[in-house]
Amino acid sequence: MSRMKTLLGFTLYVSIMAALSGCAPLGSGGSQPKDVIPAGYTYHPKPRPEIVSPEAAKKDLATLLASSKNPGIKYHGQPGLNNSANEEALKAFVRGKSGAITFWYDGQNELLFMAFSGSSALDDRIEVHPRILFFYADLLDHPIVVIKTTEWPAQGHHVVEQNMEGIVRPYKIHFPGLISFVFEDLPDAQRFADDLFVIQQALQKKHDERLALFQAKAAQYHGMKVKPPVSEEQRKYIVQANALNQQKDYAGAINLYSKAMDVDPVSYPEAYFNLALLSAQMQRFKPAIAYMKQYLLLAPDAKDARSGQDKIYEWELMVGK
Repeated sequence: MSRMKTLLGFTLYVSIMAALSGCAPLGSGGSQPKDVIPAGYTYHPKPRPEIVSPEAAKKDLATLLASSKNPGIKYHGQPGLNNSANEEALKAFVRGKSGAITFWYDGQNELLFMAFSGSSALDDRIEVHPRILFFYADLLDHPIVVIKTTEWPAQGHHVVEQNMEGIVRPYKIHFPGLISFVFEDLPDAQRFADDLFVIQQALQKKHDERLALFQAKAAQYHGMKVKPPVSEEQRKYIVQANALNQQKDYAGAINLYSKAMDVDPVSYPEAYFNLALLSAQMQRFKPAIAYMKQYLLLAPDAKDARSGQDKIYEWELMVGK
């Protein structure tokens, strides 16, 4: 009887160890994640009762970005940097970022994500780095989906050359041509997606209202013999936007030009031309096309109308890549 108990105990131990062997710790290099959610799983965001406004959503995003579980980042706005062969160029690109930065690669030496600290959720964008920005306005052109991937990092490199074991972050929110956010845990990815969804819905409503106002004002504008003057309030925003553009603070310049257009959407058509060029400078080609089309609608006979239309053709090519 004693021998039978010992045998049964050993069999039970072997069974338990076999079951656990497929659940390696999440922090082990290149391992499968500990959860049982299958690869290819998708989650589509929805409103949450506790997040009742875009302001609340941005505040919650800021909390997530400042936490120890802030998302990893893969930036797609600078082609050619996302391979270990170009790591020196990537280091130069992110130079100036405070705190530790780690690059995580797969077995083919393709960058999966960068681990940052200190990202910010601002009024109009998520700022990972002064050069790595994600504007909420770009949510209008992209669906928000969390997907479970099979992208397991094989190795990590700290910027000071310290090698590290891989950490699996399989839950990805991907915005093609712009940025990807990757998470270790599904609830964090879902929460992040839900916050973006609230912001997206508010932006869509504001965008539709702005477009309707612009179209009505543009129709009136073409019938005016005397065009509306630029107000002093607008002039302030325009001067400040030009100053930020000279300082290469393109995000700040876009924000101020947009404020000028909120005052009157047609009195300074050149703002749309400038907004288009600034957006293209930041690899945001869809907004660039939309802004240039607004400019050409207001100023079809302008001296730079031909070059403006040619820019649209150029940017349409970039969007298609």
